[in-house]
Amino acid sequence: MRKLFLILFIPLYLLGINNPYKTLNTDEKLNVMINHFLNLELENIKPPLPQRRELKDDGATLDPVKYELYFSYIQRLKAIKESRAEEQIIIEDDYQGKIGFYNGKLKSLKKFYAKRENLYPLLSISIQKAFKIVFGKPFFSDIKYDSEINMLRANLNSIDIYKIASFDPKQLELFVYKGIREDFIQNHKKSDIKVQFTFDGKYLEYKNILFTFKDNEYVGRFLNDENKIKLNIKINDDIFRPLKNGDKK
Repeated sequence: MRKLFLILFIPLYLLGINNPYKTLNTDEKLNVMINHFLNLELENIKPPLPQRRELKDDGATLDPVKYELYFSYIQRLKAIKESRAEEQIIIEDDYQGKIGFYNGKLKSLKKFYAKRENLYPLLSISIQKAFKIVFGKPFFSDIKYDSEINMLRANLNSIDIYKIASFDPKQLELFVYKGIREDFIQNHKKSDIKVQFTFDGKYLEYKNILFTFKDNEYVGRFLNDENKIKLNIKINDDIFRPLKNGDKK
């Protein structure tokens, strides 16, 4: 998944390389990016890996000491090895306990994020990141005032930064305070736009947009209710895979 992300992320046209994912349709490209970022988000919420405590240096030497009797040396060597073996058992028992605790946390997280309402905040973050990678930076165009509804009409477009997919303009209704309406029409490019979605478990649907203009936040509503994207969430199997003794995750 990460290799695929890197291939899509780099503007390959600058490198003179044919993008092997060019034939994917737009929804598939968005699916790839959303799943990539979602899996990164899930990786980031995992607890830190348990660490095995190192055997401390007891300062004892296994070499014979000057004038030490052979029998005394053998007895001392035996005592040192037994002490170290006992300490190693304690270390291993402690490590197994840490693994058990870690696996318990993973199991709880897996169960928690299996519920759509718990996964959605991470999914929402992933969607925003994926939108910018696939479509680029959103902006308004063709802004006009509609006196009948006392609102602005506009199209939502997007600057195709990475040449991954083109964005089909979508019609919007925007409410902007009357006192700054003309200023907004002239300087709307300074707006910070965030596209919001809803997800029913199968389809992403464009909900509305939040945009900030001169420190004021506004909402834009999509006029077309058919703006849906089929989303197949694919969580990597190894994210919540229990850790076994000897694993190097």
